[in-house]
Amino acid sequence: MKVSIIIPHFNGLSILRTCLASLVSHDRKPDQMIVVDNGSTDGSMDLVPGEFPEVEFVRLGRNTGFTGANNAGIEAATGDFIVLLNNDCIVEKYWLENLLARMEDQSVASVTSSMRNINDIEVMDSAGGEIDWMGFSRDIGKGERASLHRKPRDVPFPCGGAVMIRRSALPHPSRLFWKALFIYQEDLDLGFELVRTGWRVVYEPSAVVRHMHSATAGRGSFLKEYHCIRNRFLVLRKHFDPQTFNTLKPVLRRWQTLWLGASVARRRFVLARAILKGTSDGMTMPVEFFEASLPLSEVFIRHAIIPAGAGKVKRNLYEKAERVMRQGIRG
Repeated sequence: MKVSIIIPHFNGLSILRTCLASLVSHDRKPDQMIVVDNGSTDGSMDLVPGEFPEVEFVRLGRNTGFTGANNAGIEAATGDFIVLLNNDCIVEKYWLENLLARMEDQSVASVTSSMRNINDIEVMDSAGGEIDWMGFSRDIGKGERASLHRKPRDVPFPCGGAVMIRRSALPHPSRLFWKALFIYQEDLDLGFELVRTGWRVVYEPSAVVRHMHSATAGRGSFLKEYHCIRNRFLVLRKHFDPQTFNTLKPVLRRWQTLWLGASVARRRFVLARAILKGTSDGMTMPVEFFEASLPLSEVFIRHAIIPAGAGKVKRNLYEKAERVMRQGIRG
């Protein structure tokens, strides 16, 4: 079975070189490697293609985001298995072979890698994604010792930075992601699509990559905070039935109000601005409704958590959201 790797790229000459060097020397060389450039301005597309003749380059000429780049990549890909890899990743020995081994299970649609800290391979960056009852998504195990995440597990969504996807499992075979999301939460949306249509998403601890987290958008930037907040609501609206979402909406708005107040009190004004605009846009922008046999409430019942350390007020809101979803299942 053929494997195509798609690497979205926007600036970052040195990190792209390092990523590609790890791939071309990998013990199981990919059948196809595609770099999709989102209109880089750092000269990387003038220099890198000549250094890696075995790599295909798709030049979009403008920034289409993570969603646009990967969608362009799958149009050029010919593989039965599609691997998405961030340009700030370095693959470790047996990475691709171990992803493929998990795909021998025909119930598995997606295998998410064991992503490690770029500076310390014994520290986790992501062991797949988790969700809480408020719809927030997080990387499992971030900052924890890798020894705590040595067992495979089912997860509600993969980390889009280093993941293999069975092409035949995609609801839209020529489209990976919902274009409107642009960047962030697109892997959450993909996970919901796969799980709600009966597939499994799994974490494979032996498929290891090292990762420089948030190398493109930057930690705490308005761009990242805004898109994470807005897209969380867009994904929830896309997957919940309207009745459940409307019942849940007051709980979500209460949470956002408390979050906004806390951000202003701590003088985190960039975050406060992102909360205001992200919440407004996420609640009002058009969405495409995704119909599937498994309701999203059931995915939450299977996977959602209340984070450790949640105080009384937060826990109360989590429990209200849980009751709404369980009531939705009961009808």
